[in-house]
Amino acid sequence: MTPDFDSMNETDVREIIVRPFLKRLGYEHGSQANIRTEVTLKYDKAFLGRKNPKKDPALVGRADYICEAISYGRWAVEVKAPNVQLNQDDVEQAHTYSAHPEISAAFFVLTNGREFRLYATGQLEKPILQWRFEETDKNLMVLTNILSYEAIRKRSETSRPDVNNPLAAGLRSKMKIVGGEVHYGEHHSNHPLFNGAPFKNTVGGVTGVAVERINDGRLKATVRVLSPYQQFAELNRIAGLGDFEFFCSDEYVSTDVNRPSIFQNVVHGHLKPGEETAIIPNGPKVRSPIGFRCVAYTDAIGYLHDGEFVGALSFDYQYEIIKGYRSGFPQLDKLIESSPPTATMEGEGTFKIRLQP
Repeated sequence: MTPDFDSMNETDVREIIVRPFLKRLGYEHGSQANIRTEVTLKYDKAFLGRKNPKKDPALVGRADYICEAISYGRWAVEVKAPNVQLNQDDVEQAHTYSAHPEISAAFFVLTNGREFRLYATGQLEKPILQWRFEETDKNLMVLTNILSYEAIRKRSETSRPDVNNPLAAGLRSKMKIVGGEVHYGEHHSNHPLFNGAPFKNTVGGVTGVAVERINDGRLKATVRVLSPYQQFAELNRIAGLGDFEFFCSDEYVSTDVNRPSIFQNVVHGHLKPGEETAIIPNGPKVRSPIGFRCVAYTDAIGYLHDGEFVGALSFDYQYEIIKGYRSGFPQLDKLIESSPPTATMEGEGTFKIRLQP
């Protein structure tokens, strides 16, 4: 429903139109996505650093709102009455305040409630986005990607000069992992409980976390993989098999398929017999009849290609089986009772890991 702009003044636009708009973008007074109103500057001139402040032009006007992604950046909003036709003088006035060194807003919005214009500070020839009040919903996703706390934070992190040794040519010294896949191939075991190669031809999703260079100079990749068997995810967590940390001694991540980098992971897991977990989400908990201690070795051999780290995997698992409780299933209990106390399993697979652009 379109508001009755003809009955509104500038204050009405600020409180009825703009403040709810800012809240939809995630900004609220007293939060990390903070709103400040009518900020008073310590130096009320247009510029800083002049030898004679008396010659510095006075700052005209004052932004109605400063929206801050605390410690990352900010943007400003200048509000006019609905009966004011926005013109270039209004744009320049809003820009003067937004560009002031005490504000340093990356963007500013100029609005009379009926019309909104979004500008990048320093680029006044044309707004980067312009819309009517009734078009706000349609543009909200785009605006969120530009003005939200997360958008300002990410822009700050990626634009900040990275003086540390990069991971590879064109990459920063730390990169987020934003997705990917692990394709499991052949798996073989010498133990009857692991026969049937349950991982073969399954796919696990990669959901995080990051690749970075650590203090000793090695490359470290922390990888979060969703198991193809999510019913066992809780047991894996209890056993300590969560995020996987891979290390590589190469100075840079390889971009040469013929000379790939080798990232290695060693993880120790321990599951006590009788641990209870829900195999079906939100279903009844069942007790594991056995436990185990294991050491899992994984090599990820790959190279960078089009923003992805791709390659092959090899797995080597060594288990010590801990017998505990009867399952209530005679065939399974007989198999557990007669099975050897140790097991090994080897496997292979392929992977691709997408890095944040």
